[in-house]
Amino acid sequence: MPSIPAARGLRLTRRGIGLLGAAAFCLAAGIGLGFPLLRLVAGAAIAVVVAAVLSCLRRVNIDVHRELVPDRVERGDTAVATLTLTNRSRRRSGGFTAIDPPAEDARLAVHPLAPGASTERVYRLPTQRRGVLTVGPLTVRRADLLGLAVADARGGSTSTLLVHPRRHRVGVSLGAHPRHHHEGVIAPRPMAGSADLRAVREYVLGDELRHVHWRATAKTGRMMVREYVDPAQPRFTVLLDDREGALDEDGFEAAVEIAASLTHASASAGTQTRLLTTTGLDLHTRGGLTGSRVLQDALCAVELGTAELNPEVLVSRCDRGTSLVLLGGTFETAVVGALGKRAREVTLFDFGQSQPVVLPGVTVIKERDAVVAAAAWNRVVAA
Repeated sequence: MPSIPAARGLRLTRRGIGLLGAAAFCLAAGIGLGFPLLRLVAGAAIAVVVAAVLSCLRRVNIDVHRELVPDRVERGDTAVATLTLTNRSRRRSGGFTAIDPPAEDARLAVHPLAPGASTERVYRLPTQRRGVLTVGPLTVRRADLLGLAVADARGGSTSTLLVHPRRHRVGVSLGAHPRHHHEGVIAPRPMAGSADLRAVREYVLGDELRHVHWRATAKTGRMMVREYVDPAQPRFTVLLDDREGALDEDGFEAAVEIAASLTHASASAGTQTRLLTTTGLDLHTRGGLTGSRVLQDALCAVELGTAELNPEVLVSRCDRGTSLVLLGGTFETAVVGALGKRAREVTLFDFGQSQPVVLPGVTVIKERDAVVAAAAWNRVVAA
């Protein structure tokens, strides 16, 4: 278990600075006016300040164990941290205050601990904002009894809380519903020899040698194979526009919430689900709760980026026959049209403030609020 190192960041409080200043004044007055009593008072005040500083320099031999419950949470939901502090010293520890970032307002008072004794403190973590939240390292703050000096010691490990986007109840696109193969239920794995090339990847044991991609193998120095997918298998793709300036902060958060809602619903229904962003993120899952978790983890960290949109690369990433959802505010008409030629169906969520793109065969949902946009999607799916 990580422990707290020796005290650092020693400083005087306002009270300590005031007392030290008063001592200096008394000393100067005592010397200048010849009053021994003032010099005695000054010496006593200085001695008190020195004693306060020395008391704060004492090492706090504390082991820290932190547990987050849960380690993943939707934005706004409750997550708590449990701190277990154990005194590893052979002497009784002094009292101190434990501060565990980012919950700076959670100042946990810890009373003196006997040798080997432990204490637990539980506090809530801030989950108001989506993102990857680093909890810790712990700061142990010691102060003297008179409040003249303070010393901070920082140590212990850090923990990570993933604050997922808030999800809304949405239906699965009818175009992405599982369909049945003429010889039975569709296999969960890509069918060797099927028509659609999805990717070129590194060879793994069991791949057919007839699918080796010799040009990619020569270029990379590793055996690469083509991976095909059955065009009859349901596929669902969400493309999020995360270019800087594409959306304002509120619009982007609404778009991320809809992306989280749709990918979770699709993956949970067992549909192959793919998440793309205009700045380069490309995640493909075969569905299921594990696949949904991977997608939600990625969405909790997505931010507006500075990469430029490459229309050709973007269009090439879109699987043929997929059900495609575009989330953004500044998609060019030509890009939407090219994507529409590859996808089975296209739905565009426009969270921007400009005029929406209008193209034949493209369903446009123009809203600024994620709750309203989710309701509009459900009406489209139910139609």
